Amino acid sequence: MASSHACEIHDIAIAQSAAKSQKHTLLAHLPPLFVQKMMAEAIATFLLVFVTCGAAALSKQNESSVSKLDASVAGGLVVTVMIYAVGHISGAHMNPAVTLAFAAFRHFPWLQCSSLE
Repeated sequence: MASSHACEIHDIAIAQSAAKSQKHTLLAHLPPLFVQKMMAEAIATFLLVFVTCGAAALSKQNESSVSKLDASVAGGLVVTVMIYAVGHISGAHMNPAVTLAFAAFRHFPWLQCSSLE
C-alpha cells in the first residue's frame, strides 16, 4: 500500500514537470517581446479612447471649459504622444484597421493580428 502512494506522488511530479515543459514550449512559439508589444498596444489604445472620449464629453457638457477644437486637438496629441512613447516597442498600431491593412500587404505578420485586435 505504501508503494502505491509513492507511485502516485511520482506521477504527480511527472505531471507537474510535463506542465512546466508545456509552458516553456508555448513561450518558445511566441515572437520575442510579444507580451511587451501587447501591453504597449493596450495602454496606447486605452489612453487614446479615454482622452478623446473624455475631451468630447467635457466639450459637450460645458463648451466654455473645453471647446470642440480643444477636444479634436486632444485626440491628435494623444496619438502623437503614443507614437513616440510606444512606437519603438510595438509600431503604435492603435487602430485595428491599420494592423489589418499592414498584414494584408504583408508588412505585419498575421500571427500577431488576432492578439492585437
